[in-house]
Formats: sequence, structure tokens, C-alpha cells
Amino acid sequence: MTDVHLQPQPRIDVLVTDFETEDRRLRTDYVGVAWIGDQPDPETGLMGGEYSRRQVDTRLFLPDTHWYDADELDSVEVQVTAGILQVALTDRRTQGLLGALTSPEVEFYDHPEGEDGVGICLWIRGEILSNVALSYRVTVVCDPIALKRKGAVDEDDLVDDVEGVPAIS
Repeated sequence: MTDVHLQPQPRIDVLVTDFETEDRRLRTDYVGVAWIGDQPDPETGLMGGEYSRRQVDTRLFLPDTHWYDADELDSVEVQVTAGILQVALTDRRTQGLLGALTSPEVEFYDHPEGEDGVGICLWIRGEILSNVALSYRVTVVCDPIALKRKGAVDEDDLVDDVEGVPAIS
């Protein structure tokens, strides 16, 4: 299985008004980069050129996920977008081949340590032939009562480079 490392950006939470109903809704944006196969060099920002066929099929809990009451998510709206940031050069100094990554999906999963609530899980699948950096944005809009507790924001996880970023796989 291929290593995947997440580098989250600060989570943004805002209360918004639903256009049609004028109900208050909680909008949360989770944003970051998933380094697939390797982490970039902290000095150059470039990933290594390891060239090999690797399967990617991983569900990643977003490290700053809120914990939601699954029974209150009837009207939840979720949007996920992703884009390739970097495909590493091969060892031969030619552009690496990407292979294919399917559209990322978002799922709600029970807390991995058995605590109450469900959290956001980003699912990435495909096959790559070189290292890839994938930018992601997950937007969740829900009734504020669905929020059981705020997700942790560990300032050590929100860094400008990849040194010390924990691998999550």
C-alpha cells in the first residue's frame, strides 16, 4: 500500500443562512494537501522520483475533523474537490506518469478510538506510477445541532512545510 501524508491548512467554520429557508447552517471548510507516495524535500518542495506502480486505496481521517451526531446529519451537504499539484520527475529527469486517481469521496466514519460521534474521512483510490501531491477541499454544511464537539486544531500539525507532519494511513 502506498504511503499518504496529510498536511492540513487551518479549518474555517462560519455560520451561514440557507438561501431558501433562512435557517442557520454551519459551514466548515477542511483544506490541505495529500502527499501520495512520498513527502517533498523541505528545501526544494519537490518529491522524489521513485518510479513504480503502486495501488492507492486509503481512507484518511482529516486530522482537524469535527465530530458530528450521525442522527442529525439528515440534511448535511458535502462537497469535495481535488486537484493535482505536483507529479514528481522520474529518476531519468522526465516527467513522471500519474496513472489514475478516481474522484475523491468523503464519508462519515465512527471515531477510531470508540469516542462518540462520526468524523470526516477522505477516500482516495487509484493507481500511480510516480509520487503525486493532491490538493483537497472538503466543505460540510449542516444544522449546527449536528456538531457534537469541535475537532482539535493542533498548531503543530498546521505547518508551512512538511517537516514533522504525521503520516496518516
